Amino acid sequence: MTNRKPLTRTRLIGFAAMAVCALGYVGAGLALLAGKVDYLDMTHAALAAASLALIGEIGLWVGAACLGLTLFKKRKAMLNRLLRRPVAAEV
Repeated sequence: MTNRKPLTRTRLIGFAAMAVCALGYVGAGLALLAGKVDYLDMTHAALAAASLALIGEIGLWVGAACLGLTLFKKRKAMLNRLLRRPVAAEV
């Protein structure tokens, strides 16, 4: 029997953003490789790599923020239960 956590919207966005991060960085590496082997002009390869690396960086920050937010909410709820604080209704 497995304990699967529910895939909330925030977690789904976080994992999708991490996939975009991986695709962006892999694409940047492949663009630089294409420039090194003279498949593309190195100027165009560097521009493509820079834009793909920027997409990867955005994905990294969005994914880290979303997944970190889910951890924060979980820890805060656990602390509230432990200290018997009233649970505030989320809007």
